[in-house]
Amino acid sequence: MNESVLIGRAEKFLAQIKKEDLKIQDEAAAFMELYFHLKDNLEILYEFRDNMELKGYKAPYRSLNKYGRPQYAEMKVEDLHEVSRHTQFFRMGAAAKKNILDRVKSSIASHKIALGHLEEYASLTCSSCRSSYRSHELSNIKNGKCECGSTDFEITRNPSGIYRLEILEYLPLSGDYMVKMSELSPLGREAFRSLVRTMKQEKRGIVKTLSLVIKVLEDERWVRKRVNIDAQDPLNYEKKIRETYGANARIEFMQFHRKKPALINEKHTQTALALGYVRHAEKLVEPLIPRLLEETLKNAQNLQVYEEAWENAKNLAKKSAEEWEDDKSLVDDLLSQILQKKGLSDLRGVMDPSLIADIQKRDNLQKEVLLEIPRVLLLWDLLRYYLSTSYDRRSKHSGPFPYLRPSLDTNQLKAFQDFPRRVVTLLRDSLNESLEYLPHLESVISFKFTMEKKTQGLHIKMDPAMGAAVLNIKGQVEIERASEIFKVPVKDAKKQKSNLETFQKPTTRKAQKFLKMVQG
Repeated sequence: MNESVLIGRAEKFLAQIKKEDLKIQDEAAAFMELYFHLKDNLEILYEFRDNMELKGYKAPYRSLNKYGRPQYAEMKVEDLHEVSRHTQFFRMGAAAKKNILDRVKSSIASHKIALGHLEEYASLTCSSCRSSYRSHELSNIKNGKCECGSTDFEITRNPSGIYRLEILEYLPLSGDYMVKMSELSPLGREAFRSLVRTMKQEKRGIVKTLSLVIKVLEDERWVRKRVNIDAQDPLNYEKKIRETYGANARIEFMQFHRKKPALINEKHTQTALALGYVRHAEKLVEPLIPRLLEETLKNAQNLQVYEEAWENAKNLAKKSAEEWEDDKSLVDDLLSQILQKKGLSDLRGVMDPSLIADIQKRDNLQKEVLLEIPRVLLLWDLLRYYLSTSYDRRSKHSGPFPYLRPSLDTNQLKAFQDFPRRVVTLLRDSLNESLEYLPHLESVISFKFTMEKKTQGLHIKMDPAMGAAVLNIKGQVEIERASEIFKVPVKDAKKQKSNLETFQKPTTRKAQKFLKMVQG
């Protein structure tokens, strides 16, 4: 396929996605239509990505190395101009390739997030054979038909699912993440960067590959070879070399290459999630800010007068900006004049002290709320996902957080350390979010990982009831409240709690003996 045709087709497809309206309904037919439409889009996007990578779109500027001014001969001015024109042409083409591949990858990440949240949101049951399709099993429904051939389904919302459908409308499904980032407010951009930094929290360096120089006996001669091996844990490298190159192979040199995977290990997924949570948080707090300001400020009316004066000064400055070189200085002068007329500033331009204090309180409140709420919501959703799923599920299925690390080390757990009580209380009491303040969020997740290792191979179900039990044991949350958070029956949570307590401290001799056998 011609490259311009490939780019044109991809841009047309992404433009078509942008026009589509994402509506989530509680009807089985509408839900299936949306789910499989996104699934079909994802398949087409994968095809675009593979074709582009095959054609070298990942590194489009490499071909420019052969263009440019030769260093070994003199050239006429006309020839230099021609070379420069051709170089600019190829550079524009390379930029177009890089940009379209970037947009396609962004769109893929957004579609995977949307599908993961929809899978968590509801399950489908065949009306004929009563077969149930949950989570990732939804993709097993081929062409809208059950395995029995029926096309009639019933939809059931998953009360324990880890989803936040409100973020889906803000995802860059058409790959337009740069446009959506530019639409953020200054505080929104700061919140976006903060959220991306949280998701970039890196694991300490682990060995990814090894480079070795070995000596091998071939035709009674010692020959040196360079070998690269993918690191596996555990792996006896010397044994591997001898199995591959014979018993006489000797290692002369070994170099370890390390990687530092992040909490969510893909940049487009980080960007899409950050945009979704920040825009959702902005919408949440929009009606909340006025009430909070009224409770906090000494004189909210004076602050409103100040804001109106500032807007007027800014508009007046735009009209006469040509006469002034410094726009900010002009705005400040005009603002000072307006405030003097309103009695909120003296003749020297010094504002009323109580107004200055209220402005500072407003700025601090907006910063705290808009910066912290999206981060708290993301960390809480990640906590619930880790507590209610098994290691195998997190490894094999992307879920609502694609590229999420199935387990975290102590360095990655630092992302969960700062969990502000005031913001949690605000979300719970004013916005009806089902959150609970946990002073040591990271220790709760770490405890869950420890229990997963101890119960490995014992067919202990890692489900939302297990999450409620962990929240009760390590988070010191009442069992009834923990069950309410994970939307599970209290009796199921108590049963899982009993299982965990048995593995922590077996009470009977039989249980102690069994645990000793399990642990080897």
